Amino acid sequence: MLPEKFHQILKHEGVVAIATQGSDGPHLVNSWNSYIEVAGDKLLIPAGYMNETEDNIAKNNKVQLTVGSKEVEGFNGPGTGFLVKGTAKFIKSGAEYEAMKKRFPWIRAVLEVTVDNANQTL
Repeated sequence: MLPEKFHQILKHEGVVAIATQGSDGPHLVNSWNSYIEVAGDKLLIPAGYMNETEDNIAKNNKVQLTVGSKEVEGFNGPGTGFLVKGTAKFIKSGAEYEAMKKRFPWIRAVLEVTVDNANQTL
């Protein structure tokens, strides 16, 4: 399970950076804290484009992402963040996809990240 502080961060808006490994090096895309849905040890993130991210995951499903907020108390004062490591896949059908499609009609898929670990960094 993800720490409570991680859940607190998601209640505040902020940028999420999602990193995959491509043939020419790391590739980053962004999303928003408010877009992430937590389902047990999985993060569900709507994908409008993320085409290069999907290509990279087809070859290497390891991902890292960062999420943070200056509104949540960290180790040394205001602001905290997490580095999340896990494996990912794209979902294009099924109940989770349909639920996300209702919330985000513009999506073409859902990026599902199974969390291996989530470490607080700030």
